[in-house]
Amino acid sequence: MPQILEKRHSVRHHSKGQITLLQPNAKTQQTEGELINYSEQGIRFFSHRPVRPGTTVIVRVSGEHYRNLPAGSNCQLRSMGFCTVKWCQEGTHQGLPIHEMGAVYVLPY
Repeated sequence: MPQILEKRHSVRHHSKGQITLLQPNAKTQQTEGELINYSEQGIRFFSHRPVRPGTTVIVRVSGEHYRNLPAGSNCQLRSMGFCTVKWCQEGTHQGLPIHEMGAVYVLPY
């Protein structure tokens, strides 16, 4: 798998949990995936279905995410919010083909 160029300026927190991506204007409106890590800026996850970079989706996250945060950390995983997919790469997970993706949070105005 190609190396990923680091562009986040904040600390990543590794975590696991199921995520659901909602794409109201797509043929397949819902995509299931699994969280890899998150930061104040965005999330990294994988799914068996790709999402095209530049696509803005609604993300719902479930699971246990805050166990290993350092004391005093202001970073929290958003349980629901808008994200824009920035990159998507093919890979494998437990011998199965997957699509690993990174997305940034869309900040409210």
